[in-house]
Amino acid sequence: MERQIIRIDEDKCNGCGQCAQGCPEGALQMIDGKARLVSEITCDGLGACIGDCPVGAISVETREAAPYDECLTLENILPKGANTLKAHLKHLHEHSQTTYLNQALDYLRAHEISIPEYKEKTMHEGCPGSAPRTILRDPIAPQAQDGLVSQLTQWPVQMHLISPANPVFHGADLLLAADCVAFTMADFNQRCLPGKKLAIACPKLDQGQEVYTDKLVGLIDEAQVNTITVMIMEVPCCGGLLRLAQSAAAKATRKVPIKVIVVGIDGEIRQESWV
Repeated sequence: MERQIIRIDEDKCNGCGQCAQGCPEGALQMIDGKARLVSEITCDGLGACIGDCPVGAISVETREAAPYDECLTLENILPKGANTLKAHLKHLHEHSQTTYLNQALDYLRAHEISIPEYKEKTMHEGCPGSAPRTILRDPIAPQAQDGLVSQLTQWPVQMHLISPANPVFHGADLLLAADCVAFTMADFNQRCLPGKKLAIACPKLDQGQEVYTDKLVGLIDEAQVNTITVMIMEVPCCGGLLRLAQSAAAKATRKVPIKVIVVGIDGEIRQESWV
């Protein structure tokens, strides 16, 4: 199957070993002074090791690889002790890998293995640009000179960067919009965004969309979003975003209403209905 998996540039690798230490799944090991991917099956492709590489020798690529196996990963992790197990569960939780996390928890319960507390997180780790932020808007503040004020109240907004663990999503009304919608509608910010938390994606061009399904399941079950409004363009490929939301809703344990709004390439709303 085609999935995201790490790639190591051996010419850049200086053999420091930091990436292997940051890979609780055991997919990376130091061999002959270089970092090696020793198990594609246990590489989750999330790239936690990238931040541990001081010379930029690791990247994530999309290619054919054996499917990731959570149970096999746990079999490799458990002999390493409780701290490694905790790091792995924390890694899945903070990357919103709901499906793999549930598989891990089911495995541990079935084998009567104690589950460590893995949800504590005191600060954002990773790219500063994806750090969760709340944008406060003063409802009585004077309008901008052109009469328009942004209605965005949270950051980030791209689906690969948001996390269901971000408290801004708890109980919120979620607006899941195709990338092109905001550029097409002249009044998107003022007409569609007030009172909603935003996530954007392109159902045709974005890679790794299986992650989107897991995140939407997390938003439904963990963040307990109140509603999901899916805004798509009238072009056929854009319908994939609605199908993705419906697939996540079918996998989630909670039920959440979904509204679809179809926008024409002229910026006018063509259709609006609950599905």
